[in-house]
Amino acid sequence: MYKHIIWDFDGTLFDSYPVMVQAAMTVLEEQGIYESYDKIMSLMKMSFTNLYDYFDDTYYISDKLISNFNKYRKEFEVDNLKPFPYIVDICRGVCEGNGFNHLYTHRGKSSIEYLKKHNMYEYFSGLITRDNNFKRKPEPEALLWLTEEYNIDKSEALMVGDRDIDILAAKNAGIEGCYFKGYPLYECEDAKYTITDYSQLIDLLEL
Repeated sequence: MYKHIIWDFDGTLFDSYPVMVQAAMTVLEEQGIYESYDKIMSLMKMSFTNLYDYFDDTYYISDKLISNFNKYRKEFEVDNLKPFPYIVDICRGVCEGNGFNHLYTHRGKSSIEYLKKHNMYEYFSGLITRDNNFKRKPEPEALLWLTEEYNIDKSEALMVGDRDIDILAAKNAGIEGCYFKGYPLYECEDAKYTITDYSQLIDLLEL
């Protein structure tokens, strides 16, 4: 059974995409541009680079989007960024069962700040953020470091993420992946498991 659960942050631990989509829409509307919520969500779920490239190619405003997006995101997140249902209970349950939670995100130190804000920080051991300067997913560098640093048996590790790059990073590191299909945009064929609700992960981990 899995003893080490490795979590992505955005769209996995925390339901951050609605906040980030609203931030992007606000930037666009300031430029007189109106794109659908679903369009921006689909682009963002693929990658932020994909989102920026689309608006640069279509409207020539990627620099403006990048410069203002983080400002609005931070403002909107203060009151609206929260963990998904069951997440806190799962993280607590992993620890109570003598397991370990680890974080692996491309987000910076704000990920740790939100873990603390929602009383989750105590449930986490390894914490990998953008500030660690590892190669980005799907490169396995960060996960390989984590397994060595915490003496993790890869057969006892499970990476949980909402994008294919999370699952591919795990696969490239020899770790099984659980794909959280929170927004039904696409499938992830490389995942060992696919869930649409975290109550399913409770069953999977036998918590």
